[in-house]
Amino acid sequence: MDLKKLREIPSTYSLVKKALFLSFFITIIAIISSSVWAVYVSKVFTKKIYVITEKGQAAIANSMNNDQDYENYRLPEIKNHIKVLHRLFFGYDQFSYDKNINEALYLIGNSGKQLYLSLKANGHFARIQSQNLVQKLDIDSIKVNEKEYPYHASVYGKLSVSRVDQNVSTKNLFYASFDVYNVARTENNPHGLLVENYLFKSKGLEDNSAREAVNNRQEETEGSQKTEDN
Repeated sequence: MDLKKLREIPSTYSLVKKALFLSFFITIIAIISSSVWAVYVSKVFTKKIYVITEKGQAAIANSMNNDQDYENYRLPEIKNHIKVLHRLFFGYDQFSYDKNINEALYLIGNSGKQLYLSLKANGHFARIQSQNLVQKLDIDSIKVNEKEYPYHASVYGKLSVSRVDQNVSTKNLFYASFDVYNVARTENNPHGLLVENYLFKSKGLEDNSAREAVNNRQEETEGSQKTEDN
């Protein structure tokens, strides 16, 4: 081997060593930079709230800097949840009532299930089907107290029922009050909210419920008399 080449070996080794150290240093810097960037991005996204529209699309509301901002941007979700619930629970015809009610029950708790059973027991849905009726709820206003939890809310509107084959319709004032709780978001409940303690007033449905209550009391009375006679 040439003596000159032997003398160049140490300098070549030194260059390789420096290159390896430089590569290692650059790799460490890249890892640290990536970690810092990931933390920054995660903080940015956690400061955003996504509002689910009625069409199921997610829209960024805005960035949030504190809990008060979160509550302010939670309000549109609460109101939208209430609108969707009432549109489903009180708006349908003979073909859509079953599907609409099933979807609505994901958005409301036990009081909603009891209301559904009560309406079913007094023949409300049977009348919708047999008489070819269309029921619709027009919401005039929604009020939400988002300052306290659970959120207390109320709905004002008009409930109308009409015949498809005739120009006959009835319209009554509608009022409901209830509490709204935060729950886990799911595909069937994208807002992550649940309505509880639901109470409502509307003349047409109240009359039906009253008649059903009278019938139940009469049946109970008759049953008691039969038992005593036996």
